[in-house]
Amino acid sequence: MELLKRAQERKETALTILNELELLEKWNKIGQAYVVGATAYDLLVDPDIDIETFSVSPNATEAMSILSDLTSNPKVLELKYRNYLESPFNGYYFKIQYKHTPLEIWNIDMWLFSETRNGPLSRDLISLMNDSLTIDSRKDILKIKEELLKKSIILPSIYVYEAVLDYDIQCTEDFLDWMEQQDVEQQTNWRPSKKL
Repeated sequence: MELLKRAQERKETALTILNELELLEKWNKIGQAYVVGATAYDLLVDPDIDIETFSVSPNATEAMSILSDLTSNPKVLELKYRNYLESPFNGYYFKIQYKHTPLEIWNIDMWLFSETRNGPLSRDLISLMNDSLTIDSRKDILKIKEELLKKSIILPSIYVYEAVLDYDIQCTEDFLDWMEQQDVEQQTNWRPSKKL
């Protein structure tokens, strides 16, 4: 249960950071914000938080204005913006680096999308993932993610979820073998196929 306990402690830290920075309140001023990814699934290993916000008319200037006061927070080390409208992501990307402790820097990745955006969205995975996860599959996912981190192997977590939930992969060695057959250059439309 240590794996699950560590993940829960990371989630509590993530929620503390979100509350301190009032990020959901800020994003909800211009759209509908969702905490997505590992934080939403209780599968946090890396110090990362992901947010997707959906707006009727996404405006990067407006988004930067609601985030600008964060520059006065001494724990905010970086606030970055990038326009990905002309890419398959089709949105605006914002990133915060936050110093939780002197040795622990959190990355907060935030996307601003149009409400009408087509393509894979992490928001749409939240209920599907939480309906598909069991205690055993959570442990397998967390074990693989922790071991990848120790080995400094960076791969999108969604592949770990797919490997464990759809292919019953339970160890890092088998996962890395499976990954050799995957095309990580393409955006994935994967959805968990098993339900509890």
